[in-house]
Amino acid sequence: MSRELLLRPLKDLAGLLERLEVSSDELVRATIERTEAIEKDLNSYITFLPEKALDEARARDRERARGEVKGPLHGIPISLKDVFDTAGIPSTAGARFLAGRSPNVDAEVTRRLARGGSILMGKSNLNKFAGGESGENPDYGDIRNPWNLEFSPSGSSGGSAAQVATGMAALSMGSDNGGSVRNPACVCGIVGLKPTHGLISTEGMFPRAYSVDHAGTLTRTVEDAALVLQVLARARDGGDYASSLDAPVKGMKLGLDRNLVRVGEPAVLRIFDDVVKKLTEIGFEIVDVELPSPEEMMPAMYTIFFCEWGVAHEPWMRSHPEEYDGGARAALLIPAADYLKAQQRRRLFQNGYGRALAKVDLLVSPTYPIVRREHRRLPVVSGRRFTLDDALRYTMPYDLMGLPAVSLTGGFAHPDAPVGFQLAGAAFQEGKVLQAAHAYERATDWHQRHPAI
Repeated sequence: MSRELLLRPLKDLAGLLERLEVSSDELVRATIERTEAIEKDLNSYITFLPEKALDEARARDRERARGEVKGPLHGIPISLKDVFDTAGIPSTAGARFLAGRSPNVDAEVTRRLARGGSILMGKSNLNKFAGGESGENPDYGDIRNPWNLEFSPSGSSGGSAAQVATGMAALSMGSDNGGSVRNPACVCGIVGLKPTHGLISTEGMFPRAYSVDHAGTLTRTVEDAALVLQVLARARDGGDYASSLDAPVKGMKLGLDRNLVRVGEPAVLRIFDDVVKKLTEIGFEIVDVELPSPEEMMPAMYTIFFCEWGVAHEPWMRSHPEEYDGGARAALLIPAADYLKAQQRRRLFQNGYGRALAKVDLLVSPTYPIVRREHRRLPVVSGRRFTLDDALRYTMPYDLMGLPAVSLTGGFAHPDAPVGFQLAGAAFQEGKVLQAAHAYERATDWHQRHPAI
């Protein structure tokens, strides 16, 4: 079975299975062969489960033969970032001292995907504790970018993004509390969706910060993201995100804060300008808006994040202090008054985003200001080395605000360096976000490019 077939969208693979042109057993065997051929170069897995996946594939084929098809994910190979609990399978969050942690029950995401008939290939590598955007892990090794192995796939869901980009999984689930789904999607040339806070359950997802933690999807197309969201969403509207994808977008207003879009490598800003022009050609109207600045938002974000992280990780910080640096352990000492003040500022920022979204349908920005992310070093641009705040300036606000955002490819800085952009909307407006993203994807062919590995 060819590499090209494994790189087809999830929807196409589901069609092949439905028409019996390929069996789930054949698809999983090909995925295993593909993984064994390239995984040594990528280091994208912490736990790989080929025998379990083959058993599940044969079970899915038997169910299909009986007419018991569970939906579009039936028989589809997927992976999970190793933050989602899997009963009887190690769930480490990228920390080796947790390698013996095998939960008794699945996370809600794991259960929903299993009920949908998907086949779990394994648990993906990530930044330790899902922290950071570097693609580095001191315990399980650095993850490498499939487009260029000298660089990082970003993080923290870097293993998941690398697997989807290379055909090792048609879907991978990631987590996002600063950009950890969208930034790897951007760097790996795929689609990363972070929905409204709570729309996808975080029950059984390894905790970082409960009020900014999001579960998100990594797929090869926007349509695939919509199909998966229908399986995962705890939706108030029935969760039909795919049926409106082809609705007209002419006249839809996209808000752009031009003062915000001033940080990034030159190629990122150039490609974003091209994206805006293309969106206008498609029929979108670009409207200038003013948003709270990331520089204002970051202090509140960090205070909220570290307080909530300290609460979630307190037992491990006390029993395994060597696994946490001093800054992380200091989270236990932040005064409650500082946390409450940060939450008050958060409400003001939410009001600012609400005012902007009252004027437009969606917001548009770059996703990640970096073209090629080196391990252990952020780039120098115009004589200044980028900071973590720079790297997260476009993605972090939507975690703090809890609003839906999707990253998709807007162009290439080099033949081996995709660059993404981001569309975001009001709470529970995933349908509109995906509709706009799908319109751009239909009008371009960036999503049809794949790494040569």
